[in-house]
Amino acid sequence: MRQLVAIVSMTACLTSQAFASQARGGTRTRLGACAVMSRDLVEKFDTGNKRVLKIMMPSEEPIGTTGSLCEDGQIGFQLNPFARPDELRKSPGKDWQPLSGVGDAAFFHNKANTYAELMVFTGANHFTIQLGVPMGGTVESVKPNAIGLAQAIIAKLR
Repeated sequence: MRQLVAIVSMTACLTSQAFASQARGGTRTRLGACAVMSRDLVEKFDTGNKRVLKIMMPSEEPIGTTGSLCEDGQIGFQLNPFARPDELRKSPGKDWQPLSGVGDAAFFHNKANTYAELMVFTGANHFTIQLGVPMGGTVESVKPNAIGLAQAIIAKLR
């Protein structure tokens, strides 16, 4: 449910801009988010109950003209969801903290102490990660997992 809230808010930013990009002749190929965020990465960085991963399968949906979303366990991963990523690369908002050493540019966000959100720009790609906070945990306690997952995804995108 937490990922759904983030997805809805991000998708609202995309919709009209995605159609504008398509009208301008954007021809980027859609990458599959679940192929990039493979199950071995989810098992390594997920902060939820590992037994749930054995019964739940990942789900993937397209976003806009070139993006895709993968939800697996307590992780939501959006690959290339923004129609105009250069605007967000400068500053996604006042509640986002810049992170150094992650991609070309990265920002971290505490979403109501329920999940950690990371926005990363690397080469021609950009992505977001939403990582759930387990009961009794804190956003800061899952931040290393979000960063580790981002670094592993960056390596796959190169």
